[in-house]
Amino acid sequence: MYKVLLVDDEYMITEGLKVLIPFEKWKMEVVATANDAETALEYISQNPVDLVITDVNMPGMNGLDMIAQMKEILPNVAFIILSGYQEFEYVKTALNLQVADYLVKPVNKVELATILEKLSQQFEQSSYHEIEKIFQEELSEEELESLLESKAPVWLGASHDPHGFASTTYPVSNQMLYLCLSHHEEETNFYQLELSSPYKERIQQFKNDLEKMLFYGTVGRKQTDPLFQYYEPMYRVIIQGNINQILEELDMLKGIVLSHTPRVSITKQLFIQFMMDVYHLFEHLQPDDMTSIIKEIESVSKFESLLKYIKQKLTELFAQYRMNENVASVLEVIGRDYQKDLSLKDISKELFINPVYLGQLIKRETNSTFAELLNKQRIKAAQQLLLSTNDSIEDVCYAVGYSNVGYFYKVFRKLCGKSPKAYRQQMD
Repeated sequence: MYKVLLVDDEYMITEGLKVLIPFEKWKMEVVATANDAETALEYISQNPVDLVITDVNMPGMNGLDMIAQMKEILPNVAFIILSGYQEFEYVKTALNLQVADYLVKPVNKVELATILEKLSQQFEQSSYHEIEKIFQEELSEEELESLLESKAPVWLGASHDPHGFASTTYPVSNQMLYLCLSHHEEETNFYQLELSSPYKERIQQFKNDLEKMLFYGTVGRKQTDPLFQYYEPMYRVIIQGNINQILEELDMLKGIVLSHTPRVSITKQLFIQFMMDVYHLFEHLQPDDMTSIIKEIESVSKFESLLKYIKQKLTELFAQYRMNENVASVLEVIGRDYQKDLSLKDISKELFINPVYLGQLIKRETNSTFAELLNKQRIKAAQQLLLSTNDSIEDVCYAVGYSNVGYFYKVFRKLCGKSPKAYRQQMD
């Protein structure tokens, strides 16, 4: 709402205007009245307004001198002068002060209404470029309050076409949309909310939820358990190589993801990790195969399309390959007990197989040594903890089975290409 200050030494004039003039019709409200220029000046020094309607002849400072001082405080405020006299010098001075209009008392309601309608349109037009700044992420909360509070109610919506009193293009989920500001809900918006304080947080939340809605088709509100904790059981299923069971786990994971609707980047990272774990089971796959899979996952714009692609790739891969049962057993132990002090010798005893032969089988089937597989599992678990918890890096190190922090850093950087701290920060 545009803020109006009424100034007149006659109390009945200010009260009469408040009652007789429907200011809300022009998105205006009377926020204060004053019976002299000094009181009015003191008010606007602390409370900015958009329009001042004032008398000329008042005790002490007259209305024209008051306007001159007010323009130094609020250069863009509009003025309407009310006077019992239509003297040429008054009119001339008012024109020099760029007053919106000069009305002679008694005020003609129709004439004043015409002026207010014109001013309302000017306010809308002049504030358009200012209001566009709302879409700039670098604005502070105080700046957003200054731009938005005088225009409440304000609805932020996403649409395929521009509308409202301000709009801007907005690329999201591989498509170009419009963010639009309106004074009410719009049928053309496919997603919208009424903005309120804290504005910066609400606008960012809107953008996050918009991306989620476009990707998932819904915005979940369950924000309790970290998403990655549900992945651990899936890994054990992956290494057993049962395609039907893996597809069943995917359907379960789908429900979990839709109930949480985490950031799209987190979900894509989850499924990239999933496909990388599957990838390590197939010796014949080349690095370029995984690269193309990652690119496909990162480019997909719908969650259903992502699931369909994952299922298709899984079916293709498992149709080509079946893992040795002893190697699958080793991977299952690694996936379940990676936090423990594991050794190939101990596992080979449990499987009643020669450790050297078992090591050769592992290398042939996975193209990795036992130690490399154990490190990969531990670092994978560390990645999940770094993304889903606020635990210190040292605590993460010990949680995944390492006793030496320096060695953990070395292995993490070797497998991930960056430090644990850098890896965590990339998702902020």
